[in-house]
Amino acid sequence: MNQNESLLPLKIAVLTVSDTRTEADDKSGQILVNNLTTTGHSLAEKTIVPDNIFSQKRSQMGSINLHTSSCHRRNHDMD
Repeated sequence: MNQNESLLPLKIAVLTVSDTRTEADDKSGQILVNNLTTTGHSLAEKTIVPDNIFSQKRSQMGSINLHTSSCHRRNHDMD
């Protein structure tokens, strides 16, 4: 990014898929959170889900709903 461009901060969700990780030992998830927050973005949600398709889909749908309602509120506020 050059100096003439401004950062558009984003709300970012971090999803870790693992049967063995917990908040205490999820190093890659914490690295992602640290990197996104130190570069001006904000954490919308951080979740660890078991490595099975049903839990992953349920979590993804929750994140999509969170994002959609946030966008709807922001667009409504501009009216």
